[in-house]
Amino acid sequence: MATYTVPANGKSKRTKREGGGREKRGPKRQELDDGSVAYNKKVTTSASSAAIPSFELSMSMPIPLADPRPIDVLHPKPRQMNPAFMKHSDVLRQSWAFFEVADKVSNRNGFRYTYAVADPGFPHILYRQTDVPPYHSRFSFEDSPASIAFTKNGLAVSTNDPWHSARANICAREGTYYYEARVISGIVRNKTAPPGPSPRGNVRLGFARREADLDVNVGVDCYGYGIRDVNGEVVNRMRCEYFFPKDEAIYEGDVIGMLITLPSLGLHKKIVEGTYDPAVDGDGSEASAHKTSTSQQQPAPMNLIRDRIPFHLKSDFLYQQNHIFPCKHLRDYAFNLKETPTYGPPSPRNVEDPSLRTLPGSSITIYKNGVRMGTPFSNLYAFLPPASRLTQASNNLGIGERENADDGMIGYYPMVSCHNGGAVECRFEAPWWVGPPDQEVLGVKPFGERFNEQIVEDVVADMVDEIEAMFMGWSVTGALSGVATTTGLNSAAGAAIGTGTGTGTGPGTAAGTPQRAQSVAGDVRMQMDGAGGTPGPMEG
Repeated sequence: MATYTVPANGKSKRTKREGGGREKRGPKRQELDDGSVAYNKKVTTSASSAAIPSFELSMSMPIPLADPRPIDVLHPKPRQMNPAFMKHSDVLRQSWAFFEVADKVSNRNGFRYTYAVADPGFPHILYRQTDVPPYHSRFSFEDSPASIAFTKNGLAVSTNDPWHSARANICAREGTYYYEARVISGIVRNKTAPPGPSPRGNVRLGFARREADLDVNVGVDCYGYGIRDVNGEVVNRMRCEYFFPKDEAIYEGDVIGMLITLPSLGLHKKIVEGTYDPAVDGDGSEASAHKTSTSQQQPAPMNLIRDRIPFHLKSDFLYQQNHIFPCKHLRDYAFNLKETPTYGPPSPRNVEDPSLRTLPGSSITIYKNGVRMGTPFSNLYAFLPPASRLTQASNNLGIGERENADDGMIGYYPMVSCHNGGAVECRFEAPWWVGPPDQEVLGVKPFGERFNEQIVEDVVADMVDEIEAMFMGWSVTGALSGVATTTGLNSAAGAAIGTGTGTGTGPGTAAGTPQRAQSVAGDVRMQMDGAGGTPGPMEG
């Protein structure tokens, strides 16, 4: 405790009482009755209690576009690609032409963009999701920094700048998937070369989630798992560990096979919900998975919620979706250098936060030129909401309640990083350079299969949205004229909306009015959107 006196010069002077002073901090640990030591637990802030599980959410009201165009029925044109540079490999005796994507859709707020096309088969939502050529598994033109250059087929990437990364347009959510990456510009095998950075650049290969930053290399945080070309070290949480034998590395021309294994979505869902019991649900291994699947396990019901804002970009029609943001717990764990994590070690049953829970039976196995090098990563972090959460922002979509929405594209993506001229070419399906381990691991699928599966998932989700919009009495055309349509099929749903809480007046309520909506997904609280939705400022 301190007292203050005012001297003649008018300035206050702080003096300490006799015997006073700053109190010493007490010990952080406490002795328990049984002799063990307990550390004072840091108080954490859990996820918002207002967030609703994705399975209980309803779709948001379709947002009408202020200026619909007749050309919206046309599919998006191929991206304009301007020549950037050439790459030649003396090791592979092959050359590649790289291009920069013109008018790249990007946003400072990290929104995700998808393409759409008008379809008369969807009279209530008017548009359905589509994609741009080339129509196969490849690196995403939109989900990459402006510094990344692509080949025409989107299978090879490079950059002449410091570390940047590119994600594929496909992700794994359950099962075992395989892809191959070949270094076309990197470390050249030369024992007489002086130590230091490779004059042909460096690369890193691996998997990452949507939360991973694209302006750094894969593995700098908890959302990515990678392997370096230098010494073949594996990277996660910015920690590099030796993995390859001594004096072994990833050289130009080497083919690296990346195999990821994830448990079923049913088991995954129990883990993030906190109902996982190893004695009942198994440990994620093949034996326990077979036992539970034959006795009690059923496919997990999934409800894909895609809160989207439509807008035009030149002649194309796009949807803007919220980004998945990195959470505090994993960020602190990545930068925590202590042996004992603040929130407890990640595990399938971590009680601090769902983002700290791991998936039993999950792993990443690495192959080099067809030879199995080992499994450096296991028990990968869970990604289903609420382990992943939508960006918390103030907009018309009510993100506070809808941050746990699962849009079907939350998972682990193939991801490569390039540095100062490094370049990588990938194959996500046959023909392979080497091929997956057929005999060693059963049930291995090429990542290319996920492209067609994602198309099916998008079509089904669009159909569900159209049916739900019909029952809810929503119509983009009606919203444009200021009147929502009501048919015999949705009259009951309209009455439920109008009398649910006393605040709504049915489907004809003005857009933007919060209502209690009764939908096919359940009684949930949602925010009705009007015609004023406008995407954030973009960088062309």
